[in-house]
Amino acid sequence: MEIIIGRKGNQKTPITDPTVSREHCKVFVNPDGTFTIENLSQLGTKVDGREIIRATARLNSRLQLGQSFSATLLELIGDPSASSRNAVINNDNPTHSQVKTVNSQDSTQEKTKAYNISHLRKVWEDYNRTNVEMAEKQRKINLSRTGLGIFTMCAMPTIFFFGPVGYALTAIGVLGNIFSFVGMRNAETAMERQRRQDAFDDAWICPNPNCGHSLMAKNYKMLLRNFQSCPYCKCKYIEK
Repeated sequence: MEIIIGRKGNQKTPITDPTVSREHCKVFVNPDGTFTIENLSQLGTKVDGREIIRATARLNSRLQLGQSFSATLLELIGDPSASSRNAVINNDNPTHSQVKTVNSQDSTQEKTKAYNISHLRKVWEDYNRTNVEMAEKQRKINLSRTGLGIFTMCAMPTIFFFGPVGYALTAIGVLGNIFSFVGMRNAETAMERQRRQDAFDDAWICPNPNCGHSLMAKNYKMLLRNFQSCPYCKCKYIEK
C-alpha cells in the first residue's frame, strides 16, 4: 500500500499549506505494521524532528512538511490496518469482478509501453539553471552588503581628518547600501520560489499520460542512470 502526502496527495486529511509541495512525501505500509516515509520535495521532510530522505516511522510519528505544517502520521492517513484486513478477506474470497480486474491488470502489464523522456532534460536544466542564478545573485548581494558596510565604517572616521572627503566617501557608502537594499527587495520571494517549485513538480512527472506520478529521481542524470522504468505504471523510459 502506498500513500502520497501533499497538497495534491491522496492522504486522508487535506493539506492547504502553501509551503507544502503538491506531492511532498510518500508513505509505504510495511508488513510489520511500521511505515516507510520517503521525501519527494526539495523543501524537505522531517520525521520526529529529524530531516530524512527515507526513514521508518509509526502512526504516532510526527511529520513536518515544508516550513510550518506539522501533523502525526495517524492524523494524515488514519489507521490503514482495517483496510488491510478487509483486503485480506477479499483476496481469500475473490468475487467474479475481482478476478476479472486481476486478469485485466495482467493484460495491461503484458502491453508495457515505452515513453520518451528527453523532454525532461530541458525541464531539469531550466529549473537547475534558475536555482544556480538565484544562488549566485544572493551571493553577490551578500558580498556587496558586507563590502559596503566595511567601506562605510572605514569612511566615517575620515570625516575628522579630511572633512569634505570623508563626507563624500560616507555618502558613497550609504548610497551603495541603499542600492544593495533595493537589490534584496527585488530578490526572489518565498512565494515565488514556491510557485517555481510547484511548476517544476507539475512537469517532473512520468511521461505516461495515464500515470503522471512525480519522478523519484532528483535530477535528469540520476533519472538516466538509476531509473529505467516507472515504479508506478511500469512503463519503460527511453531517450531519443
